[in-house]
Amino acid sequence: MPRLTTSVLGSIALVLVLVACSPPTTQTPPLDTAVHTDASAPPDGAVDVVIPDGVIGTAELTSASGDDTVSGTVVVTAAGGGFDVALKDFHSDVPGGLQLFFSPWSETTTCLADMYNFSFGNLSTDADQPGLSLGDRDYSRGNPSYFLTGVITETDPSTTDPDGCVLTPRAVGTITWDVPDTRPGLLAVDTGARFGAGGATATTDGAPISYRAVAGDTLNDIADRFGITVDDLGFLNPLTSRQLQAGDDLNLQVALRGGASVPPPWA
Repeated sequence: MPRLTTSVLGSIALVLVLVACSPPTTQTPPLDTAVHTDASAPPDGAVDVVIPDGVIGTAELTSASGDDTVSGTVVVTAAGGGFDVALKDFHSDVPGGLQLFFSPWSETTTCLADMYNFSFGNLSTDADQPGLSLGDRDYSRGNPSYFLTGVITETDPSTTDPDGCVLTPRAVGTITWDVPDTRPGLLAVDTGARFGAGGATATTDGAPISYRAVAGDTLNDIADRFGITVDDLGFLNPLTSRQLQAGDDLNLQVALRGGASVPPPWA
């Protein structure tokens, strides 16, 4: 049985069928509309590693304006059945409400807080704030380290963002993670095109780094082609938040998980 799938913004499941976004100009296999429940087995001896309890990530918030308007430390902890987030030594001189987001892109990205973020909701000012939940242990298949940046924004911005962003970052901090390899041995190996996985593969030094879907593909067959599970595909592609379509690219490298393989949608 395949492992369950999740995505960045909560619990959006990956769809097991790919559909064409426009009529193909060449003959393609018929669209597979069946939902598949079987998947290739994980490599022999490969066992997922659970992140141990304790502090697993920190970020020092720096005011985007270059002063000390907003400051504090973001602390991510694995505890019991989930991942908790706390703001320590938090201080803000920004009038009005603030929100905390986690983003899968670096802090220099334009409009960092606008899309593909995990929101912790409204914050109190000038107070330590524990108990902000990043979800249970199944969130992001047990490893949230594809989030790269903590971002503080205003709840109701009083000024127009100079870059045209919906939300203006008031403070940012790069998250430093201390987590083990939770999927040791996860390595995609291309065993060749087949019915249900007939798309092209991009490679680096002979190793597959991404796969481009075509009409008729299923995630089950794509996983089988690369010797991994459907759940592994979900782990490698945590930013998937809609039904996949022909022409979409699937990441196949653990090192490129998250924003490393998906450009910001406004870039």
